[in-house]
Amino acid sequence: MTTLKTIAAAVAFAALTATPVFAQAAIQEPGLFAFYHPNLDVLNGGAPTPAARLEAQGLTPLQAAQVYNSGFYRTRRHRAR
Repeated sequence: MTTLKTIAAAVAFAALTATPVFAQAAIQEPGLFAFYHPNLDVLNGGAPTPAARLEAQGLTPLQAAQVYNSGFYRTRRHRAR
């Protein structure tokens, strides 16, 4: 009987403390967005693509492709200390 009360209390606590989860906002018209913003990523909420970031640094598309393919351009992940 005590295990039933414990399980019932755990279920009630979980039901009371559960919060609703909302989906990430999506772009309504991805084709239209890609047409007007060719250098932005539709799936990443409009963030610039890696190639667009390299082009923003003043590189031509060919130079940007060579730098990106060489592996020199990498995103750095910071670790918590």
